[in-house]
Amino acid sequence: MGHGLITLLVLAGGLLAAGAARAVQPPTHAPPASPAAVRLFVPFMAGGEADDSARNFVQSATRVGGPGFEIVHLTAELGAAAGRAVRQAAPDGMSLLLARVGSVAILPALSPRTAAPLSDFTVLAVLDQAPLICAVRSSTPIGSMRELLAAIAAAPGQLRYSTSGAGSLQNLAVRYLLALSGLPGDAAKPVHFGQDSLATQALLNGDVDFSCNTARSIVPAVQSGALRGLMTTAQGRLRSLPQLRNAAELGLRDMQQLQGWSALLGPAGMPAGAVQRWRVLLDKVAADPEWQAGTEALNASARIQAVKDPTPYLRQQGQFYERLVTTLEARP
Repeated sequence: MGHGLITLLVLAGGLLAAGAARAVQPPTHAPPASPAAVRLFVPFMAGGEADDSARNFVQSATRVGGPGFEIVHLTAELGAAAGRAVRQAAPDGMSLLLARVGSVAILPALSPRTAAPLSDFTVLAVLDQAPLICAVRSSTPIGSMRELLAAIAAAPGQLRYSTSGAGSLQNLAVRYLLALSGLPGDAAKPVHFGQDSLATQALLNGDVDFSCNTARSIVPAVQSGALRGLMTTAQGRLRSLPQLRNAAELGLRDMQQLQGWSALLGPAGMPAGAVQRWRVLLDKVAADPEWQAGTEALNASARIQAVKDPTPYLRQQGQFYERLVTTLEARP
């Protein structure tokens, strides 16, 4: 881990007790950080993609001469608590947010009163980006995206798909896929499982018929032959699945807007010196072969150097999901 310090503080948003699904409201404030440690707030629970991205970044940042870190998971209010903690912190660069598409682009579109707007933050970098993959079990006769859409059209409301939640990237992706294909939003039924990995496992178990899930969750099952990939939202072909066609190749180019990503944000009003120090460190992280390898292991693409001006990109993503949520009438 180098000379950095990572203390994992897990403040989970939903616990199961005594076999009953009894929701427990998590704390919305984290304990004080250790002296001189940067607190990196993560809006989702440990073990998921956000956590993996945070750990990959922290390990590299400490390896290339960065400060010590504390990773703090604040999952209350669908992750809005993590954003609020950073928004209210001193703008000295010692409190940062590991932002995800769900927390700073989708959630503000679904629940503007809950999520902090992008203008409340200083955008430092887009760290990584990962596409979705739509897949079915290999044992099914469906062999292409065209065949899947035909099966949905032939039996409206009968096919089921798995997601990590009603307001998740996966759910919006399938609903948008249906809309682009001229099918109603209820042509297929969502089943929500709370986590990406559980959504993929449900597909493997035969509990659902298909899923458009994150590459990290889907790729190993496609490589093993258990699942059949039908389409990816990647901009090109995936190195891990070079035979898999992307959305643009299938006439669904706008689906390529739907990507998972991680970004590094600080409070609004960070002084130029603090921003510059972080960007110098981020350049070192971007050049770190171990960070690059770690990002690839997550079936993601390194984006620190590729997205030179990250603020317009995040703003565009926010506008896209605002339009998408409105078009799909997905706002609660």
